[in-house]
Amino acid sequence: SSGINAEYGGVRLAEIIDVDDALLKLTTSVQDALAYVLSPFHSDREVIHWAIIRALQYNLYDIAAEQASKRVLTHGILCVAAGSRHMGLGTELITQSEALAVAQGCDLTVVMGTTLNSQAIFRRSYTALRSVDYLDLKDSNGGYLIPYPGKDTSCVLFMKVLLPQQSNFEKEDIEKDRPETSLSEPGKIGPTDELLTPRDENKSM
Repeated sequence: SSGINAEYGGVRLAEIIDVDDALLKLTTSVQDALAYVLSPFHSDREVIHWAIIRALQYNLYDIAAEQASKRVLTHGILCVAAGSRHMGLGTELITQSEALAVAQGCDLTVVMGTTLNSQAIFRRSYTALRSVDYLDLKDSNGGYLIPYPGKDTSCVLFMKVLLPQQSNFEKEDIEKDRPETSLSEPGKIGPTDELLTPRDENKSM
């Protein structure tokens, strides 16, 4: 699912995972194994990504099993242009993603909050499972993977159980049910956020 507001610079990307899809699960396991083996050849961003995954012990299927979930919304990218931040656009995009996911049978959502802004949004209604400080991420020689994390000092793994009553509309109803001022008037959009990798400090909040 995705939410896009080009005029005000907001973008939301997410994916729905069918936990019982055996082929998808096998493919994911193979990809994870290959990523670990090929890690010396990865870009800095990929190395950081996999280091965070390992440090958080993040396994979507384990979390889904613990929650008896069959369909999970996994948050991917949430970003808001500098001129549209702190107005609520990020929060609205997340809310829309959750509503669409519920309408498609999801009962759980999982996300890694990589910045202070994203963590502030998710802490409102999500449960924090685990966290890792960026300065604890080091390479095989003991060097920092993120030597200058700035104000975003940690990553937090969040989850939220999605309830059917959270969504009473289908995809086509999003536009008509949205308040007129929420995305149409500058300065009346509401808190924002973006979920990018830690190294993208110029693009993140």
